[in-house]
Amino acid sequence: MYLSILLTLFLLLSYFVRFYPRQICKSSSLRISIYTPDEFKYKNDCLHPCVRYIEGGFVNNKWWLVQTPYYMRNSLLENPLLYCSDEKNFPLNWKFSSIVKDTPAIGFNSDPTIFYENNKLWVFWREYQTENCKEVNADIVTFGSYTIDGYNFSQSRPFLINIGTDEDKEQSPILIKRNGKYQFYTVDYRYFPQKGCNGIAIWEGDCLEQPNFIYKYTLKFSSVYTCDKYKQLKLFGTYLFIPKPLLNELWHFDLIEYNGLLLILWVSEWGDNIMLSYSFDYEKFNHLTLPLINSHVSQQFYLYKPTGSVVDNELCFYYTAVSKQSVNCNELFMNKIPLSKLGIYKVS
Repeated sequence: MYLSILLTLFLLLSYFVRFYPRQICKSSSLRISIYTPDEFKYKNDCLHPCVRYIEGGFVNNKWWLVQTPYYMRNSLLENPLLYCSDEKNFPLNWKFSSIVKDTPAIGFNSDPTIFYENNKLWVFWREYQTENCKEVNADIVTFGSYTIDGYNFSQSRPFLINIGTDEDKEQSPILIKRNGKYQFYTVDYRYFPQKGCNGIAIWEGDCLEQPNFIYKYTLKFSSVYTCDKYKQLKLFGTYLFIPKPLLNELWHFDLIEYNGLLLILWVSEWGDNIMLSYSFDYEKFNHLTLPLINSHVSQQFYLYKPTGSVVDNELCFYYTAVSKQSVNCNELFMNKIPLSKLGIYKVS
């Protein structure tokens, strides 16, 4: 009997330890000010950030950022806006550069990302049921164009084409170049008959000037259980922790390549945790069970797509969130941590 009681207590303690809300990074993230070109329209809102560090710089700036405002969850504001910074270390100040794509007559934009090669800064973004989509007979299309000065962009062209809306194989597109081929990693997400993530879809092509990308296959990406901030009881305005695990499925993400290591910063649709996964072969993924940022610990809400870079063996990442004081506005935050503290990479 005593053995059964001890075993039960041990299991309960293990359960609480595993799912009690914690995070890897320090609890206080830095708030980063982002100023939109039309403050009346965009309200200095920031969502879907994508940050890239360019060794040697591009038009006198080493850091570039693209984002789409989403004030009050208005999809008509989801236009890719480009920013830059000449700061040596991880930027705390961003200067607006250009509107990459303005509000379409119908439909909306989303999910921007950056890729740099041969003195061309490419920006890709998705369009949903816009006139451009209709021209290629599709509902969702990833378009892209490039700039050589940070202000003026080439004519956009379609890169990834998704027919229908029951399954979306090109959500949150991220472009890398590997073994001489260009590869888009995207979220393969189904909406019907039951919502869920199928994994990471791989699209492959060999030319950006004349895109010829085709869907190749979908990589398995398992889910991770963490605590759920929004499934807890409240007493006097404070959450009381009850360990009810939440299934986190891949929703939006970013890739970071560093010395043969592929890091995946990601968030689930619930927006409760910023997660980190990694791969040494670009196909099999391991997960850190603890989140980098947890909504309960940080007291931030609706955590959204993280992005970042590794410089001098230190991971710096940005993400967006809303607070109790600004529930309608998405704000940009930054945190950082040495790779050695993550326990996944031996720093040389």
